[in-house]
Amino acid sequence: MDTNGVSYMILQRVSPVTHSVGNCVKRVVVIVTSVLFFRTPVSPINSLGTGVALAGVFLYSRVKRIKPKPKTA
Repeated sequence: MDTNGVSYMILQRVSPVTHSVGNCVKRVVVIVTSVLFFRTPVSPINSLGTGVALAGVFLYSRVKRIKPKPKTA
């Protein structure tokens, strides 16, 4: 199964926002891994972007825990 197939399979099980956050986390992990493993140089703007992405994921997870799910009729 290719990457798109796995992505669609996951999207069927979670909300689109959760899927999007997962993609964001995946990209941050790839960036951090490449910096550590390949010793890729990082500029201040790259660090800022990674920090913003991590902060967004953290805030989303906090809000999702606090906010109750709306009841459907």
